[in-house]
Amino acid sequence: MNFSRRKKDSFTSFLFVTPLLVLFLVFFAYPIIYNIIISFYDWNGISLNKVFNGFANYKKLLADPVMWKCFRNFVWIAVSTTLIQSVLGIVLASFFIRKIRFSGFYRILFYLPAICTPTIVGTVFSKIFETNRGYLNVILRAMHLDFLCQPWLATPKTALICLIFVNIWQWTGYSMLMYYTNMLNIPKDLYESATIDGAGSFKQFLYITFPLLKGTHITLILLDILGALKFFDLSYVLTKGGPAHATETFSTYIYNKSFNTFKQGEASTIVVFMFLIAMILTVIQLKYYYKNEKEEMSGR
Repeated sequence: MNFSRRKKDSFTSFLFVTPLLVLFLVFFAYPIIYNIIISFYDWNGISLNKVFNGFANYKKLLADPVMWKCFRNFVWIAVSTTLIQSVLGIVLASFFIRKIRFSGFYRILFYLPAICTPTIVGTVFSKIFETNRGYLNVILRAMHLDFLCQPWLATPKTALICLIFVNIWQWTGYSMLMYYTNMLNIPKDLYESATIDGAGSFKQFLYITFPLLKGTHITLILLDILGALKFFDLSYVLTKGGPAHATETFSTYIYNKSFNTFKQGEASTIVVFMFLIAMILTVIQLKYYYKNEKEEMSGR
């Protein structure tokens, strides 16, 4: 009777899990496996005929200079956005946590760009950075600073900087909100004790606030890096990966390979490369997380 009942409970539990399992297999596992298979073929994405070419796509990928530009841009976007957004976010949060007048309004104002779609943000900034009638160059000319006028999005040296600037402008408010909400959870007793001991605002921030926001630091770093890995909308709207692939990202290169040159096999190879990077980051995250969990448990 006990065996029969356990078997029935197991079957019932499986029925509850089945919908989620089906969704996982159809929309996650199958696309990944199919994409890996396609990466070993020479295929245009339309024809029914696929030519197996083994590791030819992978060899071509490693020898492709544009692919290494994508990787370089990924590193630049990931490092710059992570550092600058985190610094600006924690500074703004520290400022607003003091309950200044109209702080709620200012928080909303800083967070508004994060709820806008990257397509809208990219369209607005394309008008700002436009070479001839762009608002930035018009303002510089009005201030008699014509020598500073640039074809901002048409020059390789400035295009990537503009792209990073827009990305930071859009997502700094999100970092600020993450830090702000977690600062609210820090016990006030710690600050009161530090004040009694003679610690000033800077030392309180350095020895109390910053260390206790460790989880927020890690979360934002991972989100920023993964965001840089799948960076597409802003790059495509503002520059389409140009000029001369100066702002090319993995996602824009995949798009160009798939829908402009119809090289689906090579595009799938880039996706596999992105998937490997994401997996490595995930493993690092999990190891670091469990390490912290063990340290906290042992400390207790």
